[in-house]
Amino acid sequence: MRRGRVRIVTGVLAFVLTVSVAAGTSVAAGTSSVGQAIDATELAMTTQTLAGQPLLIAAGGLLLGAGLGVAVASGLTYWYKNREIQGRLR
Repeated sequence: MRRGRVRIVTGVLAFVLTVSVAAGTSVAAGTSSVGQAIDATELAMTTQTLAGQPLLIAAGGLLLGAGLGVAVASGLTYWYKNREIQGRLR
């Protein structure tokens, strides 16, 4: 039941996003609305695809954050130990 609600909400959000993007770009640009509608539809499809994969996106964010944390921690450890060794040598 919950998965069905998520799909409905995602579909509604994708539709609203598509309509708002199409309306906003056609008013602003005044060019071919067919191409803009295609772009808006592709954006909505991408949004819906990503909305269906929250665990994958969260895991990717977790891995990126962990990698950044390890890199910063390594740099700070190197700086601290280098300073400590230079103090002992003096």
